[in-house]
Amino acid sequence: MVHFCIMSGHEGRLGSENKVYLTLMGGCELIRPTFARQIVARRKQEGRAGTELPRQTFLTLMGATEIKAPTLAEELIDLQELLNSGELRIDALERNTADVERLDVSISSFTLMGGFSECELPSEDEEVDSLALQRHLGHIPESAGQILQYGIGRRGAERLATLRRALAATA
Repeated sequence: MVHFCIMSGHEGRLGSENKVYLTLMGGCELIRPTFARQIVARRKQEGRAGTELPRQTFLTLMGATEIKAPTLAEELIDLQELLNSGELRIDALERNTADVERLDVSISSFTLMGGFSECELPSEDEEVDSLALQRHLGHIPESAGQILQYGIGRRGAERLATLRRALAATA
């Protein structure tokens, strides 16, 4: 599948399928799947013997392409949903801690007179707004929200440790 973004902007979610993104004189901002969704996708992929990671190619000409992490609030809510549904078990989370930075797709890019970034964190404002909204809606309790505030701006294992502490606070 091919996704074109020409002299305009696009915001969306990064999927787990083969895809080509062409950004020409525009901006493309994609949010990668949550850590919990990546674990589930990896497990399904391992079930299919001999399969390679889906390949995603980014061609950026005189524009910008940015792949961002989901907010901590999105990560926590998705993790809770997958654990409650039984699609993910807590021991799978433990086993995959070392792979926290690894994506479930293979990324290649070509950028000419533009910018490409694949490991951006949400801005502090995005994190705070998302957390405030989810707390207001009642999806995240006060105690877990306070814990998540400490994870803003953190990467990798520190971010995952914050999520695990917040998950324990919701139990």
